[in-house]
Amino acid sequence: MLMKVSIVGAGNGGIVAAADLTSRGHEVTLYHSLQALKDPHADIMQGKVHYRGEPLYLHKFTQDPLDAVSGAEVIMTCLPTHILSQMFEELIPYLEDGQMVFINGASAMNSVVLSNILEEKRPEVDILIGESMSLTYAARYDYEQNDADVILKSRHNLFSAYPSSDTERMMDKLTVLYDTLVPAQNIIETALNNGNPESHPAPSILNTGYIDNHGDTFYLYRDGVTHHTVKVIEAIDKERQKVCEVLGFEVLDKSARSERSTYFEPDKPLKEQYNESPVLKDLVGPVTLNNRYIVEDVGYGLVLWKSIAEAAAVETPAIDSIIHLTSLMLEVDFTREGLTLDKMGLDKMRDLNLQV
Repeated sequence: MLMKVSIVGAGNGGIVAAADLTSRGHEVTLYHSLQALKDPHADIMQGKVHYRGEPLYLHKFTQDPLDAVSGAEVIMTCLPTHILSQMFEELIPYLEDGQMVFINGASAMNSVVLSNILEEKRPEVDILIGESMSLTYAARYDYEQNDADVILKSRHNLFSAYPSSDTERMMDKLTVLYDTLVPAQNIIETALNNGNPESHPAPSILNTGYIDNHGDTFYLYRDGVTHHTVKVIEAIDKERQKVCEVLGFEVLDKSARSERSTYFEPDKPLKEQYNESPVLKDLVGPVTLNNRYIVEDVGYGLVLWKSIAEAAAVETPAIDSIIHLTSLMLEVDFTREGLTLDKMGLDKMRDLNLQV
């Protein structure tokens, strides 16, 4: 079954997704906001991209939100969490009954956030919203050459709609696009299986001196995860696992989860899995602390995990310490500014699973 898909966000992930789905016969429109800080490659704006070295033509590139949304069966966002709400508001006036919004990226319970915005702006429109635990691809895009490639398709990628009662309906369509999606119990489970909050902030903050002085030569996965910094990652992961246990979700450590998704090679210690991952080890950065590895993965990752942990009565000293250090270094009160259950309208005094 071929589908009409609109992809929101012409960054690396969005371009690679557009190229991949087009190569598989789907009708893909790529939308790039006029408010974006940077235009994509000139050829992209003409609907042309090289995919694995071969020229490929998308159905359409547009910067008109009406044009982007009209007639689409699936609207897929490939955006950083911190700008997702802003981009969604551009599309809200043009959404049509029966459409699906698939948040393809690092899960942070964004489905609740977008649903709340939709309820405020257009409560009459009937759409489905859901999210995966991580981007469906390890994507590589060369801007100069306008060449896109899929390095890896994430396996066992947990997915949930909000509310979770809509998950099966969304999966019926989305698995046509991505057969690696697996239903989660709810979006709290997808958020707790986002691999970024445990992987990025701690080793970044603990390598601040090097990043401040030599950030453009810093490789987080290869050099930032050491015999000492991996202990902090493991401590954060143990706290996350305890929250999963209390809430009745599957409990797997970082190694097992990343082996299953095929980002890590099996039968190695966690440090070596980070250092030697064929997909991750050659990714440069973060080059500065004011980077999504820190800002997004603390504000929308660790702060959210802490909020969920409080509702589950689980103490999180390791998570708390990284939030505190990051707040001091960047002079941002992430505990106050970050995403919490309260801000989403969820009640920490009631059973969370019954609310999503």
